[in-house]
Amino acid sequence: MKVICAGLSKTGTKSLASALRVLGYTVYDFPEHTSIHLDEWRAIYHEGETLDFATMYEGVDAITDLPAAFWLEEILQKFPEAKIILTVRDSDEVWVQSWVKHLQMTRDLDLFSKLAYLLCEKPRKLLDFYNAEDLAVYGSVNPTSTTLFKKKYNTHNERVKAVIPPEKLLVYNVKQGWEPLCKFLKVDVPSKDFPRENVGGSGRHGSIADYGLELKQKTTFFLLPTLLISIFLCLYFYSS
Repeated sequence: MKVICAGLSKTGTKSLASALRVLGYTVYDFPEHTSIHLDEWRAIYHEGETLDFATMYEGVDAITDLPAAFWLEEILQKFPEAKIILTVRDSDEVWVQSWVKHLQMTRDLDLFSKLAYLLCEKPRKLLDFYNAEDLAVYGSVNPTSTTLFKKKYNTHNERVKAVIPPEKLLVYNVKQGWEPLCKFLKVDVPSKDFPRENVGGSGRHGSIADYGLELKQKTTFFLLPTLLISIFLCLYFYSS
């Protein structure tokens, strides 16, 4: 492990993950955390498990976003040489607006997403994990808890700055682009533009809504032809 991103969600973690991949790092971001190690993370929240981070992240160069950012100190014990990047927004008010939008998006489920939740195990596990994680990190899953969210955001950031030596820590806004990131990591600045990912919450990245969309597509694919064939047969036999 070379790099641990200690920034909370909605602080540019998707852009940072993409940037690190451009620089040649193998990165575990939120989709990897939840697709590869979902059961392990649920176990730490619900069953008091102590996770083997050294095995979980064997061969991984960098980790970004939650849940890893919340368990920074425990992960750092296994990878003491890792550098830490604390991604931040322009202000806690800018961050909380983005977080509330994300919270609403991941909980406001349409009909097919609700059906996917009822019919499929993975969406149920995901929502269970979301709730456990968000309660642990932010203290609430209520989108109106903005004062609490800002307190948690600021407390987390101050904690990271307090426990990480300055020479190992980069406090970083992705608006700053390549220069401070590459200087901190001691790598050359790439010729391509710095990636801008999930701007305005445009990406869902494995949300329950994705499973709803998949269910809707499958339903349309199977039921629509069946319905058309049934109509055709009814008309055929009626005309006969």
